[in-house]
Amino acid sequence: MFSMKKTMVAVVFIASAVIISVANAKTIRIGNQGDALSMDPHSLNESNQLSVTGNIYEGLTARNKDLSLAPGLATAWKQTSPNVWRFELRKGVVFHDGTPFTADDVIFSFQRTASDGSDLRSYTNDLKEVRKINSHTIEIETQAPFPILPEVISLVYIMSKKWCEENQATKPVDRRKGVENAASFKANGTGSFRLRERQPSVKTTFTVNSNYWGKIEGNVTEVIYTPISNDATRVAALLSGEIDVMDPVPVQDVARVNASANARALQGPELRTIFLGMDQNAMSCSIPA
Repeated sequence: MFSMKKTMVAVVFIASAVIISVANAKTIRIGNQGDALSMDPHSLNESNQLSVTGNIYEGLTARNKDLSLAPGLATAWKQTSPNVWRFELRKGVVFHDGTPFTADDVIFSFQRTASDGSDLRSYTNDLKEVRKINSHTIEIETQAPFPILPEVISLVYIMSKKWCEENQATKPVDRRKGVENAASFKANGTGSFRLRERQPSVKTTFTVNSNYWGKIEGNVTEVIYTPISNDATRVAALLSGEIDVMDPVPVQDVARVNASANARALQGPELRTIFLGMDQNAMSCSIPA
């Protein structure tokens, strides 16, 4: 995926990517095997979906380049009791439409994440209450002591309460059931990139947020994201210069990519854990008498 703010081109939640030298580039063309199905950050709990919307929206906590926890829309947090976390919110942040970011947006976004239609409700299951202390301080009370709360909520992206109310998008909708609302194809976050044009399954164009609160490394001002599902077509597009970055790199093509004059495969860890579970209902055995 493209940079959120830490690098000019970065990979988020994936194992490998390819990058061409972009030292003098301003537009980066990315080819991915899939598309984000919605621009709603609470609609789908899926890696590629969250990687894309994570450039537009932000959580209270974020990740450094080494995937360690970092401040996001919250500058500091601490436990004030075994079941209560207090978060100090970043001041001077505005949404892409110019609306100031406040505690009301945080409370609204957590309620929205926990509502029907949200695919990220599992991130809020352990929460009892999110309450406002003042315009830039909130407390999160959990059902029981929950020491990893700051880690878990990094993917609960914050939306503008005002924008959602004005656009009749106060609740997420299930895109997999064919339901959409304004947040499905429009976006208004605080992130380092803005959504300029959305053509589902064709291409999505992002532009840099000139009012971003943080430092944006690199010189990328525009990102064109194109889904290319076929591995061979995606590799050919990279090697021909049609795209600048591709993800993922088919394992069988890593050597070919590295042998080309202007591309190389990058590999690194991801946050996702994958495990295999046995279907015990389908298993049978006999025990000797």
